[in-house]
Amino acid sequence: MTPKTKYALLATSLFLGLSGLTWWLYRRFFRDGIGPTGQWDDEGGTTEQPHTVAGSELNYEQSPIIMSHFDINEFDSPDQPGSGVYMKIKFLEMLDAAREQAGIPFRVNSGYRTPEHNAAVGGVPDSAHTRGWAADIAARTLEQKIRIVRAARSVGFNRFGIYDTFVHLDCDPGKRGDVAWNGKLGPS
Repeated sequence: MTPKTKYALLATSLFLGLSGLTWWLYRRFFRDGIGPTGQWDDEGGTTEQPHTVAGSELNYEQSPIIMSHFDINEFDSPDQPGSGVYMKIKFLEMLDAAREQAGIPFRVNSGYRTPEHNAAVGGVPDSAHTRGWAADIAARTLEQKIRIVRAARSVGFNRFGIYDTFVHLDCDPGKRGDVAWNGKLGPS
């Protein structure tokens, strides 16, 4: 067996089970230099090597900002109206900038989550959503996913979850950065 054939078999076995769309997106991320070399958890990384995000970790409640493309209520946990104020300022600024750059609407499927709502939807126990560092943005087509991820990368997001109907974006400083993962239809 030639080395090229061995590589092809290894690559196929590593990504077995991924949809064609997700496989293509993964390939693009790795080709562009996103992806860890270590173990992955359910949200695409471990906390062994946390990254840092420049700027404050204040939330919207502590220091409200004006956003061009979002209303803070779009980030509310369904079980706690008004909880969108727990989103981190740095995250909101980056998301607003990504939306501007992408040139397409971003519909927030999930922003802040209370720990109870996170558990109810099957989120991982230490989800970035519960700390105000993540949002899931609706995206059904390949073109939408590519535009969202490209814009998000360009403004500094470094954690991406690619799902069938949405893209998870986060910049949680308590989690490993420069990661991408795929998921099923369920929540991130």
